[in-house]
Amino acid sequence: MSVGAWLGTAFTFAVQCLTYGGPLLYAASGELLSERVGVINIGLEGMLLTGAFTAVYVAALTHSPALAVAAAAAAAGLVGGIFALFGVTMRRDQVIVGTTINFLALGATGLLYRAWSVANDGALPIIPTIPRLLGNGATSVNALTLAAPLLLALLHFLLFRTRLGVTLRATGEAPEAAAAAGTAVTRLRVLICVLTGALCGIGGAALSIGINDTFSESMTGGRGFIALACVVFGRWTPIGAFGAGLLFAGADVLASHLQADGTLKLPYPIILAIPYILTLLALAIRGAKSKAPAALGTPFEQG
Repeated sequence: MSVGAWLGTAFTFAVQCLTYGGPLLYAASGELLSERVGVINIGLEGMLLTGAFTAVYVAALTHSPALAVAAAAAAAGLVGGIFALFGVTMRRDQVIVGTTINFLALGATGLLYRAWSVANDGALPIIPTIPRLLGNGATSVNALTLAAPLLLALLHFLLFRTRLGVTLRATGEAPEAAAAAGTAVTRLRVLICVLTGALCGIGGAALSIGINDTFSESMTGGRGFIALACVVFGRWTPIGAFGAGLLFAGADVLASHLQADGTLKLPYPIILAIPYILTLLALAIRGAKSKAPAALGTPFEQG
């Protein structure tokens, strides 16, 4: 293979990693902010699903991808607000609340999708997709694809170069001290939970009307949980989360190529499991060396 061909293959692979990594990076951005203020939200999967379905449904109704993305952010932000109500305001176990959100979204989106399909005699309307800026199909780049790394760069500046970033990090490390300094800890955590949901909604839209051009039940395929791993593997930093997101997306792309060309003579389920095996290995190797925010998952009652 010539040098030009190698460069072309490498470029295609890089674009695919960025495209497939988009939903992961949006969800990881939200979870990064959430954990930085002391909230562990494992309901990312449900919020991604909510955004994915809402984007497809609104795009079909309005024929506007921009409105679809906005609606996806709003719907998933509402789910984030429900999580905040129980997990932050009412101080219930955040892991249980997040698990419930996942199952609720899985059932609700599946039910709504089937009802919509039946109402249309099994043939869903044509769904407008996010306009491509470069390429097409799996190698396409759209506005959401390009915005994902920019978002993480913005988060890095916010967390480590601004006064608000200091407040956010202090809320996750020592909420009592942050409250004594005048921070409304509970209100801030609720707002971040809603923002986390909104970012997951955008990630879901990037998946359904940005990559797959459709919706299917459980289409997120565990991306919400991989986004959690990205935050831990990236040591709670935007740059680290970005690198982890591209790594896991690369494993996903590689698994797709291996499945398509039959390079490895492995059973189909094992090839599909490659990204998740990598996730477990990453957490086993890097997770033990990482230090989470001190107050992560700890309820706080503002006096």
